[in-house]
Amino acid sequence: MKRLYRISPKGRRAEPTEAEIAAYRDPKRLLYNYQKAAQFRHRKPLYRDPRAFFGLLLIVALAWFLADVVDKQHHGTGTGPDTDTSSAPVHSEQ
Repeated sequence: MKRLYRISPKGRRAEPTEAEIAAYRDPKRLLYNYQKAAQFRHRKPLYRDPRAFFGLLLIVALAWFLADVVDKQHHGTGTGPDTDTSSAPVHSEQ
């Protein structure tokens, strides 16, 4: 782990006094920050409008269905691996 050091010709800074430390202590704020960090970050739904969510879901499902249909048609037209002659063994006539 890298540590950054400050070296100055004046020396170290003065340590904070107890009064300055007490001014920064706030147990209520510490507890609030802890509770906020412990809770789930996303309490709101991903989409506020349920119709928009289902519309997006429908578009994704339709795109997936169309890609599947096009893929099946592509393999059914004779360009698939079943009818490929480039990988067939070549018979040499000697």
